Amino acid sequence: MLRRIPLLAVLALFVAVSCDQQPAAPTADQAVAEAPAFNWTNNPDNGNFKVYRDAFGLRFCWSDPDSGLRVCHATYPLGEPEPDCDLQQDEAPLSYQDVGYLDPDADFCDYDIKAHQQGAVWITIRDTNTAGECVGDALVAEGWGKIRINDNDACGQEPDDPSANVWSFRAQGQLTGVGGEKVAYNGLEHYSWSNSAGWKENVFVNVH
Repeated sequence: MLRRIPLLAVLALFVAVSCDQQPAAPTADQAVAEAPAFNWTNNPDNGNFKVYRDAFGLRFCWSDPDSGLRVCHATYPLGEPEPDCDLQQDEAPLSYQDVGYLDPDADFCDYDIKAHQQGAVWITIRDTNTAGECVGDALVAEGWGKIRINDNDACGQEPDDPSANVWSFRAQGQLTGVGGEKVAYNGLEHYSWSNSAGWKENVFVNVH
């Protein structure tokens, strides 16, 4: 029996680095203010054989090449928890879903498997240009927020495929700065690859 191994779940295992204090699960005040989300995470599974759902932990980081700010999004701590920042215990995993027809007698990558993952994450932002106690860098802000991950083709493009493979990580949250002030965060890591245009990326970490 062929078993799916979600690309986003595998990718999350390869990316680590982060920081923080002992956080509690997000409260109504800490959560990102937004309208009710009526989407696949709270819709019942109707048994459609083209849809696979599960939940996986996440630890994913990226750096803004212009500002030197590095952000990490996590549902579980580092192997050795960082006492001055980051999660100190496991939290709820993120909902995962991929969509696409899977023939058990064919190769997994013969199909365009569209993958999605989203949910609440602990967000830590540090300044890699300034020394400090958060994994060697100065802590800027941290707190609960949301992340949404999309991949339009979990297996990428074949040499003769004219379409583009696009995957993105979008996150936002109302965090707390080192002085106790409220800090609004939004970040993006967006990649695309096509045989005609090659590799493109857009990465930023915005705080204000």
